[in-house]
Amino acid sequence: MRLRLGWTQKDLAMASGLTQSAIGNYESGRRLEPTGQALMGLAQALKVAPSWLSHGQAESQADASSAQASGSASEVTTVRWPFREVELDDYLALSASEKKVLSSMVVTYIRSCRSKRQ
Repeated sequence: MRLRLGWTQKDLAMASGLTQSAIGNYESGRRLEPTGQALMGLAQALKVAPSWLSHGQAESQADASSAQASGSASEVTTVRWPFREVELDDYLALSASEKKVLSSMVVTYIRSCRSKRQ
């Protein structure tokens, strides 16, 4: 899924809260499959169910039905890049510190919007 999204191990590490070394170790099999918080962080970052990440299965019957309707029980819908004005490649070209600043800005903005609605 990481490759499908066009992410580097470093991109996934930043998005999941894990280290690049941990991502590399999971992918190479040097470390057992992620569990607990690591599994949840990876699933959240990749926008997949934890059970799909661990076992290649949909998390619930509804997820399985949805996946089957799209073509295959193990197929996962690719998340679309949400910013029309910014190319994903431009984002991926940012340094880790630039991505961290941008992420912080987006989180702050979203929280601000939510608090105005309440």
